[in-house]
Order: sequence, then C-alpha cells, then structure tokens
Amino acid sequence: MSNSRGGSHGPSSRFHWLLIMCLAFQTQAWAAERDTRAASISAFPDATTTGVPAGVTLTPSGSLVIDTSGAVIEGLDIKGSVIINAPNVTLKNCKVTDSGNNVVLVKPGITGAVIKNCEIDNRSAGGQCIAGQGTFLHNNIHDCADGIDVRGDNTVIQGNFIHSMGGTADSHLDGIQADGGFSNLTIHHNTVINEQNQTSAVMLDNYWGPIDTVAITNNLLVGGGYTVYINEVAKGQAGGGPVTNVTVTNNRIGRGFWGTLDVRSELGHVPIVSGNVGTTTDGLLPGQQTGHSFVPHR
Repeated sequence: MSNSRGGSHGPSSRFHWLLIMCLAFQTQAWAAERDTRAASISAFPDATTTGVPAGVTLTPSGSLVIDTSGAVIEGLDIKGSVIINAPNVTLKNCKVTDSGNNVVLVKPGITGAVIKNCEIDNRSAGGQCIAGQGTFLHNNIHDCADGIDVRGDNTVIQGNFIHSMGGTADSHLDGIQADGGFSNLTIHHNTVINEQNQTSAVMLDNYWGPIDTVAITNNLLVGGGYTVYINEVAKGQAGGGPVTNVTVTNNRIGRGFWGTLDVRSELGHVPIVSGNVGTTTDGLLPGQQTGHSFVPHR
C-alpha cells in the first residue's frame, strides 16, 4: 500500500486544521467582546444625543437675568451669561457662550431650576459652565474648568456630555465638582471626559461642608489625575464634616493620570463602591466587591 506524501489527512495536518479553527473561533469571540464593549460605551451620551436638538432655530440674545418664577427660556443663542434668580425656571434648547466665571448660574437657595438640551461653552476661560443646584439634563458642556459645580441640595445631573476641559494655568479641572455643604445629589448616565492629567472627572469632597446622600451610577467617566475623588477629609477644610451615604456603582471608569479612584474616609464613613468596570475590560476595578464597602486601592 502506498502513502501520499502530499495528502492532507495525516495526524499533523488534522492538528493544524483544528488549531486554525480554534483560533478562528477565538478571534470571533474576541471581536464580539470588543464590539459589545464598544457598543456599551457608545450607548453613553455624546454630541449627537445632547445639546440643542437638530432643527431648532436659535434667536440671538445677550446676557439674561431671570427674575420671574416659572419662566421658560428657550430657543436662544446667548452671547453672555445666564443668571437664574427665581424658582422653577426652565432653560432649554439654548446655546450659551460666555468667558466669565459662571456661564449659567443658579443663585443660592433657588429651587426648581431645570437646564436641559443646551450647549454651554466657557471658551476655556477657567470658569464653570453650570454653577448651582437643580436638574441638569442632556446638555453638551465643554471648554470650561468645571463642567458642573454643585452648590446646593437636591441636584440631578443626568444624560449630559461633559468634555474638552480647559482653563487657565491656575485652573483645577473637574468635569463635575461637588465641594460640600449639600445633600441629595444624583449623577446618572453621563459621559464625563477630562482630557487633561489633572484634576478629575468627578470630584466629591467636604471642603465647604458635609455631604449626605449621593448616587453616582451608570456613567462613563474618564481622565484627570484620579478619575473619581470621594474625599472625606478630617482636617484642613474650610467647612469639613462627614461625607455619608455615598454610592458609586455600575460605572465605566477609565484611568486618569494617577489612577481611577481616590477614596479617603478620614471620619470613618466609607462609601459603597461596587460594580464599576474599566473602559477596556469588563472586569471589576480593584478594591471593590459587589455589595461591600470600598477597600482603598490606587
């Protein structure tokens, strides 16, 4: 019986065929995982899902001070600042461009403010795009030192795209800054990207006073020094006090220059940090266990 030297049915050939098939299936699995991860990231807010909706015609305007309770301001291209000085004011479908300290300011103690579907631009002047308290929805916020500076109780930040951080040489850049003296803050399903290597995507600390009840959930957070700071500092703050009932759950967190999470609990109130994954892997970030308190890890 003769053998065929050029045949394709020997043990070695069968092994190579199986190896090629396994690699092909594995490559398909990797590609599917990559595509799933990309799709999950693309589901977060971006320029196409935030800001002034397509088709809205804007009317030119200068700076505004709104003193009428319940006023609805919409459809304006505002070159200047907006000050909300009355309750239950809605600012929507507007473009606001200003190089001052506060592009849109909700004055202290004012309740019921709603800012939604606006584009807000500080022109990298080192100020805040939104400063104050209220409900901030689906805004395209860019070119500022602080995208949103939380200054009061009962604030909801949802569906916003905060990006292209910029300021002066003295600026500390935070996508969302919340420096204490408030309660009840929700930060949900936003995209916050700090392209610089300082300070954060989200900064939560007790500089001006205590904090109670904060939920940071289902966001895409990237960049800064540490991406997310949760700081309860015992000494040296202007206000200080406890930082209590804070949860950081189910976010996608991309590494900042130094790391992803900086958590300090110097008064003993440890936040719940769980279910958070990276932007390049679906594995849990180090230092957290679902349903348990955060184990400090940088």
